[in-house]
Amino acid sequence: MVYADVLELNRRQPRRVTTHQRNTPEAAPMTGAASFLAYLGAAPLLAAALAMVADPADAGAAAFMALYGAALLIFFGGVRWGVAVMKPAGPSMRALFGAALPMLAALPLFAPGDVQMKMLAIMVLMFILLFDDLQATRRGEGAPAWYLGVRIPLTVLIEVALLVALAAGARA
Repeated sequence: MVYADVLELNRRQPRRVTTHQRNTPEAAPMTGAASFLAYLGAAPLLAAALAMVADPADAGAAAFMALYGAALLIFFGGVRWGVAVMKPAGPSMRALFGAALPMLAALPLFAPGDVQMKMLAIMVLMFILLFDDLQATRRGEGAPAWYLGVRIPLTVLIEVALLVALAAGARA
């Protein structure tokens, strides 16, 4: 994503539309670039899951999935940081702490250890982050609504890839 895309996303933030009785936010459109890049970012995880289906004993693919999954957790923390600092009133300590938590949770996943346990941890953490993102958006403190239109299916895709890898690893 280039700077011009960021400016375009900022320009498309929900605007207040006056109705007869109240102001309601107008839904911001989802950008094709954000959607395309999000799913492209999941492609290596999907490829590694397919590699594990082809060869369940492929320890390299399993290790890659654990490392890449940890990197995705850190990325989602970065998204949260970006949302927090873009608030007109500035970021709250709660929002910044919430943005740093995914990185702190992902750090142990980079250490040597049981890859299947790491995949399970990534699955749980991804679900927790998604749930928290949904709650934050409902409170008006999270990412724009269009982001969840990408984030929800992307999280499902990541979870399915990890489940496929775990099932393939169980056959080994």
